[in-house]
Amino acid sequence: MPLTILPRFSEVDVLGHVTNTALPVWFEEGRQEIFRHFSGEASMRDLTLILRRYEIDFLQQIQAGREVRIETRIENIGRSSLSIVQQAFQLDVLVASGRCVMVHFDYAANTSREIDAGQRQALSALFTEEYAQRMREASEPATQA
Repeated sequence: MPLTILPRFSEVDVLGHVTNTALPVWFEEGRQEIFRHFSGEASMRDLTLILRRYEIDFLQQIQAGREVRIETRIENIGRSSLSIVQQAFQLDVLVASGRCVMVHFDYAANTSREIDAGQRQALSALFTEEYAQRMREASEPATQA
């Protein structure tokens, strides 16, 4: 589900451009649906995902006064981690893209936790089309040659 953001005054520099500190916050907001799959409506204290890696490519200037659409998709699920891709669009132009890896984490044991089949299924609506296709192909029985 895309997220629409109108840049705030505090996120804009003197030239009317959104600063580079706004995108990490916007992308984090775009990951809220993923967070809810792991913690429900629990508090942030109960969040079981931690950020392991994060990168952003700033592709175009983002202007003040115009809405920005954030799109978030899962491109891979490993044993205990999620690879997430995010894109920011302004006036339907791609202005930034990002990737992150989040790890399902058990704070009591201080170690990663496996992402179970139920969690994977619940997250399936957020898969990229490429990842969804790979998952469909992997679940199909092998054909006899």
